[in-house]
Amino acid sequence: MKDSPSIPGTQQDRSGESRGRLLDAFLLGLAALVLRLPAYFAERGLTFDDGVFSLSAIAMRNGGVPFRDVFSSQGPLFLPLVWLGDLLGGRNLDSTRVLAVASGVTAVVVTYVVARRCSDRLGGILAGALVATSGAFMWVTGPLAADGPALAFAITTVWLSLRMRDRPGTLRAVLLGLATGAVLCTKSLEAPVLVVVGLVLAAPVASAARRGRVAWSALGRGALAVVCAVAVFAAVSVPFGLSEVWDQSVRYRTDAAADRDVPAAAGKLLSTMWDRDLALLFFAAVVLVCAVLSRAGSDSLRRLTSTGPSRNDESWWSAQRWSGSGADWIPSDRLLVTAWLATTAVWLVVVVSPLWRPHVAAMSIPLALLIGLYRPPARTTAAAAVLALPLVFVQLDGLLDPGEYTGTREQLLVALSELPDGSLVLSDEPGVVWRSSNRTTDDLVDPSMLRREQGRYDAATLLEAAGEPGVCAFIRISEQRFAHFAELPGQLEKIGYEAVPEVGDGSVLLVRPGCGAPG
Repeated sequence: MKDSPSIPGTQQDRSGESRGRLLDAFLLGLAALVLRLPAYFAERGLTFDDGVFSLSAIAMRNGGVPFRDVFSSQGPLFLPLVWLGDLLGGRNLDSTRVLAVASGVTAVVVTYVVARRCSDRLGGILAGALVATSGAFMWVTGPLAADGPALAFAITTVWLSLRMRDRPGTLRAVLLGLATGAVLCTKSLEAPVLVVVGLVLAAPVASAARRGRVAWSALGRGALAVVCAVAVFAAVSVPFGLSEVWDQSVRYRTDAAADRDVPAAAGKLLSTMWDRDLALLFFAAVVLVCAVLSRAGSDSLRRLTSTGPSRNDESWWSAQRWSGSGADWIPSDRLLVTAWLATTAVWLVVVVSPLWRPHVAAMSIPLALLIGLYRPPARTTAAAAVLALPLVFVQLDGLLDPGEYTGTREQLLVALSELPDGSLVLSDEPGVVWRSSNRTTDDLVDPSMLRREQGRYDAATLLEAAGEPGVCAFIRISEQRFAHFAELPGQLEKIGYEAVPEVGDGSVLLVRPGCGAPG
C-alpha cells in the first residue's frame, strides 16, 4: 500500500520538513568536516597562530595557567576552549586543532539555520555551502586561530537575536547575553555583531517611544542581556587575574593599533578576499547582476534573475508586527545582515590595526548570509554553482594538500626530533617546536613581532630564558622576531650553546651539548 501524500500544513508535512532540515544540516556539516580534515592532520604548522596556540595547549597540559603563566593575546575564553578541545581530542599531536575544526562545522550548520530562517531552503543551503568552502574562513577553522570560535559564537548570536526579535522572552535574553559575551571574550575583533544585537534589543524600545510610552519589559530584557554578557567576562577573567587579562588581551591590542593605515588595510581586505574567497565574490557578483537584470528585463528574464524569495510583508529595512497598542517596528532580516556586513567591513578597515589576513574571515559569514537572502532562482543558482566549483579548489590551495616542511624548517624538525623527551626549545617559529613533539617556556609560546616591538621580550629576557634548566635549543629564523637581536648568538655561546652548522645558514639553531645535539 502506497503512502498517502503529505498535505501542506499538516503534522506529516511539518515532520517531513523537519527531516529535510536535519538532513541539510548534517550534509553541510559533514562537508565542512571532510574539507578540514587535511588541515587537521597536517604535519606542519600551517600558520604562525597555529603553532602559537598549539604550544599554548601543550603548556596548559603541563599545568600552565593562561595569562598568569601562558601569554595570551586573545580574549580570556579562547585558551580555556583550546584546552577543552585538546582534552576531547585525546591530547595528542593533532588534537590541539579540535577547537578549530569544531568551530568550522558549527558555524556552517548555524549559518544554514539562520539563512533558511531568513530566506528559504535553497538560500540556506547556498549560504551554508559558501561558508563551508570559504577559503578565508577555512584558514581559521583548519589551522587553529581565535577567529574561528569567535565567528561560530557570532553567527550563533545572530540566530539568537532573530529568535529574540520574533518572540521576546527572558530566557532568550539570557541566552543572547551569554552568546554575546562569549563572542567578545573569545576575540573582540568580532564586535560588529553587536550591531545586530543592538538593533534587535532597541527596536521594541523605539516602537514604544514613538507612541509616547516606555517599554519597561524590553528595557529589562536588554539590561538582562548586558548583565549576562558581563557575567561571562567576569567568570572567565577573574580566575586568571583581571589585571593580567586586561594587559594581554586589551592593552596589548590597543598599543599595537597605534599606527593605522586605512588605505593599506582596505587593500589587504580586498586582496585577501580575492585570494581566498573567489567563490563568494563570484556569487556576490551574480546576485548583483541578477538584481539589475531583474529590474530592467522582461518577464521571462525576471524569472531567471529575481533575487530572494518574495516578501510582501516587509520592506528592505523593516517589518511591522501588530500588537494591541498598534504597529511595532522590527528590523528586517535584510537590514540586520546588511548592517552586520557593512559594519564588519568598516571595522576591519578603520579600526583593526594591524589587519592580518586571518582577520578577513570575519567577512565570510555575513556576506554568505546576504547572498543566501538575495539568492537567484534555482536554475540560475545551480548554473552559478557549477561555474564556481573550480574557484573553490583555487581558493583552498594549501589546505586540501598542506604538504610537509621543506628547507630549513625540515632540517629543524629533524634536529629537534633528536632532543630528549620533554626538552624545552625557545623558538620564533613555534610550529616547528610543536610538530617536533617538544614544547617551549610558557611565556614564550607567542614570540610575535608585536611583542618584540612593545618590549615584552628583548635580548636580555631571551638570554635569561635560554639559561633555564631544561632548555636545550634556541631557534632564530625570523628577522622580525628572535633574529632581530644580532648579539644573541654570541651571548648564547657564552652560556654553553653551540651553533649547528648543518641547519640553515649555521646561525638558525643553537643547542646545549649533552641536550641531544644532532649527531
